[in-house]
Order: sequence, then C-alpha cells, then structure tokens
Amino acid sequence: MAEFLGTGPSLRAIPFGPGRKSAIELLSSRQRSQIARIATSLQYPPGKVIYREGSNAQSVFIIANGIVKLFRDLPSGKRPIMAFLFADDVFGLGQNGHYVNSAQTITPVTMYCIRVATLADTLRHDAELAVQFLCKVTHELTGSLRHTVIVTRRDALGRVTMFLRMLEQDSHRSQDSTIEVPVSRLDAANYLGLSLEAVSRALSQLERDGIIAFEGRRSVRVLDRTRFEKIAAAL
Repeated sequence: MAEFLGTGPSLRAIPFGPGRKSAIELLSSRQRSQIARIATSLQYPPGKVIYREGSNAQSVFIIANGIVKLFRDLPSGKRPIMAFLFADDVFGLGQNGHYVNSAQTITPVTMYCIRVATLADTLRHDAELAVQFLCKVTHELTGSLRHTVIVTRRDALGRVTMFLRMLEQDSHRSQDSTIEVPVSRLDAANYLGLSLEAVSRALSQLERDGIIAFEGRRSVRVLDRTRFEKIAAAL
C-alpha cells in the first residue's frame, strides 16, 4: 500500500479531442485515490539511479515532485540525455520487458512506484482510467518528438532557445517571464547534443542581445519575448 502523498498522483497532459492546446489534470479524485492505493511512495536524493537500461521493467513511476533525467550510456563513453521529466510525468514503460533508458534523479524526488502487472490489471478493469493513461503516454511521445526536433537544429543558439522554451512550457507557468532552469549546463549540453562551451556561448549571446537576463544560477527572465519566440520557432 502507498503512503498517501496529498490526494494521490496527478497526470497532466493535453487530452484527446479538438480545441485543447494546454495540459490539464486528467484524473478525477477517485482515480487519483485508486492509483495511490496500488502504488508505493518513494523518496530519492539527487543523483540516485532509479533503474538501468536493459534491466527488467517491473515497475512504472509517476513523479509527485522533483526532476528525473532519462539517459543512455554509449560505448564511446558519452551519456546523451533523452528526456527531462517533471511532476505528473510517467516513466518506466519498458520494451519487451526491459527498460530502454536509465533513469536518475536530478533534484530530490518523490514519486509513486506501481508494479506493471498491478497497473495492467487495474487498467483492464477501468476503461476510463485506461483512456487517461493512453492520453498521458501519447503526450509523453509528443515530448520525445520535441526532443528530436530540437536536436535537428543546426545552430546552437536555436537549440538552447528551444530548450529554455521547453522548460518554460513544462513548468505550466503562463503569466511569468521567469524560466526556472533546474538542470546543470552539462546536462543541458548532453540533452541538446552540444558541447558545454557551445551552450555557454549561446546563453551569453542571448544575454548580450538583451533577449534574456540571468536571475541567479538557476533562472532566467525573458526580456524580449518577440525575439525569443522568433529564434525558438525558426527551423
């Protein structure tokens, strides 16, 4: 049984159907309590490896708070980051019974852990809940495609700007021009397929051009929204 975290896990995504452009809470109070009853709550410090690529995919996870990164260890020694995951995100869905990436915490993380067999049985008996999970998985797939679009940009400035815009969108903040940047520049570089120096140069250029301003080590403010969006959108 889970140690309840508030009212249970959330799943935030853009639902199926026309007219929706922003993510909303998918689960009802009943569904959140239902998931909490079959889950176990876990708390991890920063830097904790949750699972390794290739290991048996016995559980899926829903983040309550904190940030997780998905990465791969390549034979070359490089460690590309495939995704950053935030509150309300689901991860750990395996392929052929094995995890396809490794998962590691970036910040302190609280999450729900659900056995795959238990979740599958629950979804078989609750069609409405199954649709909500399908909606969330589709939303996560869209996030993976977004990463592919970002790394196809030829210019480092464009990749970094799109990355900042992604962080802004994932924070669900719509009325504040401050973007929290909770990941290190090295992790950002590994996600964007750039060198650390290229990321630093791009950020410095955005600052020199008056497009952003740094507010401490972990946040930036967008000063020129028009130019910021123009760079992010220029493919």
